Amino acid sequence: MSNTPSAVIIGAGQTGRGFISRFLVKSGYHLTFIDKNKKTIKYLKEDNFFTIHCFDETVRPVHIHGFDAHLAGSDEALQSMVHADLLFVSVGQQNLPIIAKDIAQAVSQRRRAGLPTLKVLTCENGVSPGRILTDAINGYLDAPGGVVVSEVAIFCTTNVLRRTRLDIGTENYNRVPYNAAVLGGALPIEGFDAEADMGKLLKRKIYTYNFISACVTYLGAYKGIEDYATSANDEEVRKLIFRVVPELNKALCKVLDVDAQSQKAFSDNALKKFSDHTIEDYVSKNARDVSRKLRPDDRMIAPARMIIDNNGDTETIAIVIAVAILWGEKNEKLLETYNSVGSVLTTLSQVPADSALLRQVENFYAALKKGTTITQLLK
Repeated sequence: MSNTPSAVIIGAGQTGRGFISRFLVKSGYHLTFIDKNKKTIKYLKEDNFFTIHCFDETVRPVHIHGFDAHLAGSDEALQSMVHADLLFVSVGQQNLPIIAKDIAQAVSQRRRAGLPTLKVLTCENGVSPGRILTDAINGYLDAPGGVVVSEVAIFCTTNVLRRTRLDIGTENYNRVPYNAAVLGGALPIEGFDAEADMGKLLKRKIYTYNFISACVTYLGAYKGIEDYATSANDEEVRKLIFRVVPELNKALCKVLDVDAQSQKAFSDNALKKFSDHTIEDYVSKNARDVSRKLRPDDRMIAPARMIIDNNGDTETIAIVIAVAILWGEKNEKLLETYNSVGSVLTTLSQVPADSALLRQVENFYAALKKGTTITQLLK
């Protein structure tokens, strides 16, 4: 029996393969990747090797090898979870209920075998991924227990390198904030930092970093910009961000009980990161799945509601929402599903039909359809 600790990663994509894996390998864990993508698993099995390249060329690449890889739903995948010391989940918050059944099956087998409680860490962009996954797992168990779910905040940009089978490009970011308390103590993983209030950090991250990212993404797409940093440095995009972020920061300070100076530094760091031309990223990658990003608890609608509750001005944030809906209409048939901008807002985003925000978004959407510039909308 090997004394090497084992870590299983569900979701062998950019975050699971390209970010979390390098911390685990450095700390001596044997890795097992589980993914539903047959091509990804095929390549992982055939190559048993890939490289994580830092966008900063002065940083040495990390070579990952000697791992296992299994197709999701297979018995091999199940048994790897049954015997894992740690289980990481990186599949997108909307997919957590889907993978919960397999995790619950592993938990049941561990119980029967008398194995310790399974420690699971979610690596998702969401405000409450731990609760969502815990509830979903417990829904498949005869009784709660046998599993604890912690949360990890992901601040690092990673991308699958084009024209390679498995290699990943990454920002030089080496900190992983996580909820250690729910796991019963700190994990022996270099770079993993215990966060005192993970719930607050996740909300702050989604409503600051991901909101500013939405500005960069959808405004850039409207202007025909594909390079992410180019969009973040665009004069019109920055003009809008500089107008909306102060309103957002005031609302977040009140809602989350955050110090004003600390929140300003937090939002400044977000824009600084997105404006960094050395970090390789793309508008089209960040824009996809717009319907998820227009949900009531996500990066645009929740901040808009916070601004409203703080008696702030929603005109500028309404432009961001309108341009996101326009992108969804052009690229993901959003209005074929919801028929109108008003229906998107009332049905998907749960914005009241009589709200000023709804009227503002409808008006800005109509102007954008006519080709109005961002500068003209901001006058």
